[in-house]
Amino acid sequence: MAFLSPSWPRAARILALMLIAVAGVLAFRPDAVVFTTPLTEDAYYSLSAARNIAAGRGVTIDGSLPTNGFQPLFTFLEAGAFALAGGNETLAIRFTLGLSWVIWLATALTLGRIAVDGAGGSAAEKSARGWLATLLYLAGFLTFMHHFNGLETGLLMLGYATLWRAWQAGVYEQRGGPLKIGLLLGLLVLTRIDAAIFTALFGLWLLVRETRRFGLVAALKRTVPMGLAALAISSPWWAYNYLEFGSFMPTSGTAQQEWAVDERRLRWIFWALGVAGLPQLWLGQLDEMFGDGIVLSILRAVIGGGLLWGFWRAVKTRKPLAAKDAAQRRTWEFAALLAAALTVLCLYYGFSFIAYWFYYRYLFFFVLLATVGIAWLLAPWMAADTRRGKLAALGLWVLAAPTLASALLAQTGKTLHVETVYFEQLALIKEHVPEDARVAAGQSGTLGYFRPSSVNVDGKVNRTAVPYQSHMWDYLRENKIVWFCDWPNYVEKYLGPDPTKHGWKLVAEKGFWRLWRYEGAPVE
Repeated sequence: MAFLSPSWPRAARILALMLIAVAGVLAFRPDAVVFTTPLTEDAYYSLSAARNIAAGRGVTIDGSLPTNGFQPLFTFLEAGAFALAGGNETLAIRFTLGLSWVIWLATALTLGRIAVDGAGGSAAEKSARGWLATLLYLAGFLTFMHHFNGLETGLLMLGYATLWRAWQAGVYEQRGGPLKIGLLLGLLVLTRIDAAIFTALFGLWLLVRETRRFGLVAALKRTVPMGLAALAISSPWWAYNYLEFGSFMPTSGTAQQEWAVDERRLRWIFWALGVAGLPQLWLGQLDEMFGDGIVLSILRAVIGGGLLWGFWRAVKTRKPLAAKDAAQRRTWEFAALLAAALTVLCLYYGFSFIAYWFYYRYLFFFVLLATVGIAWLLAPWMAADTRRGKLAALGLWVLAAPTLASALLAQTGKTLHVETVYFEQLALIKEHVPEDARVAAGQSGTLGYFRPSSVNVDGKVNRTAVPYQSHMWDYLRENKIVWFCDWPNYVEKYLGPDPTKHGWKLVAEKGFWRLWRYEGAPVE
């Protein structure tokens, strides 16, 4: 399938070009808005670390305290952007957005290739699978936001898709194949540490399969080099975590870990799977305009349920797992492993992580399975009549409208989502706090980037704050930090239900933000 092949419906080709163009110009938007959405609050933790790495200050957010509260590979790529920019931070962000565009497009094209070769059928059916998978991915509003958020999410999608394509193409069976697959697995783990779960499942499954085919010794001769390659690539990060922080788990994970059975978390798991499976039906803040998000959640559940039912019936009818073609079998093997890893991570995050509002990032790789699966399901119907393909292309224009609109709005510093960079917090602090004063906050990504002396208290990037989570007022007093700025729920969490009891006084408010100053007894 050639990209933008004449076999694509004309409307599909035009839509692809439109999406690619409006996303590509993100890197060239005006200086005044280059730091705004779709970049996010948490991206500024990574960007702060990247800036310091490029400047030779080490792996640190604030310029002094070591941190591991970020995912390494994309952050170091961002550090490369800062180094290339030679101190011009605006240019560094442009480089980062340009890199994100390349990653976004490469992921869509890779999924298109996977869809084409993942099943048999006529030339028309294969073409339909390819362009539908590519456009479904490019059209997704949530997909767009995740790829251009300044975090590792987009690179993770490309990592999984590249590994899937390599496995489908039989790279493992080639000379040096296990080492190549191990390299991709190691890079995947460096992209996001929880990919170690997929890597472990993949390695165990492969060991069992190879043992059954060739015996244990022969299996070990192939799987051990693969595992060692993956470990060698990812080991610098594991070593840094353990030697510097005494744990393989990054502080960002430790700070958000709390084992519990919580109905709210489980609901958010299902919501996250819904928006990851159908990112074209996620409308950001517009979701809340339709019955506080319930209407679109129900719509996603109904459509998703219908697609799953159709998929299950198609699997029983077409029997893809029994395909004689090796590439097709490998496609479905990898998909099954990806689904298994997704299930494990759903359980892990659902029972152990309190940051349920991030589940839709942690579990977003479900979009890869959904994109290829929907293309596989609908392609025979579309290929049976050219008018159906044209109709599907027109439908994708409707689904892509929020993405097109947001990419254009981003030229003004806005999207259809809520504001994801906390400039209002910065403005409130600037109005009342001296430039040289340290300000503490739980949400300190944006704040820490633009005021490097700021102090993170939720522990994601500041390990010294972790032991004080239940009495943060003591940490602030001991470290002589007299300013705190955050949302009311964070104020209550870190300064107590009544901050005045601990010597704090409300100074000012702006939107959701509250600025407090310590006026109690000084530390002896």
